[in-house]
Amino acid sequence: MIRLLLLLLAAAGPVSAQLAAIPMKVPAKGRQAGSITPGMLTPLEKRFNGRLATLFENNDQLDLLGPTRGVYLEGVGVVFTAEVTLIITPSITPFRSSISKETADAVHQKKLQRMPFLKAAMKEMLHNMAATFSQLPEDQQMVLVVRFWYEPWEDMTGMPSQLFARASRKDAIEGIVKVEEQ
Repeated sequence: MIRLLLLLLAAAGPVSAQLAAIPMKVPAKGRQAGSITPGMLTPLEKRFNGRLATLFENNDQLDLLGPTRGVYLEGVGVVFTAEVTLIITPSITPFRSSISKETADAVHQKKLQRMPFLKAAMKEMLHNMAATFSQLPEDQQMVLVVRFWYEPWEDMTGMPSQLFARASRKDAIEGIVKVEEQ
């Protein structure tokens, strides 16, 4: 009997997690004047993907490791995330059993050189977020997080695990954006 009860409890856990993940529809009359629907995030996600993909020359691009994702948090603001590597990084394959120190050093230097360009692009993207979501109150936050992927052989000295750009909508419109390395 106890085994059956434990089995039922174990099976109910995933069901409750799935139910919690189902978005609830808010009736139109209950929706606050500044709310953002998921469909309103999609065009900006695509614009961010395009901006990141064209940040550097066509033959030496940043590697976008998945699509940018956005979410609106009622009463807080808008958050977008992306995961990248600043260059298309060489990897170990059956045809390349190791990465030379010279190659590893060149990859590290190039990534360090590109960091300021990404920070500037993130400030521009935060400004675009604030302009796009003009229906939000000026004190709500605009946040953009870019996470970095590193190969196990890479030297991560001086390299952040992510860049975090944040400002109130008002400050982002005015170009007052803080970008932190974490």
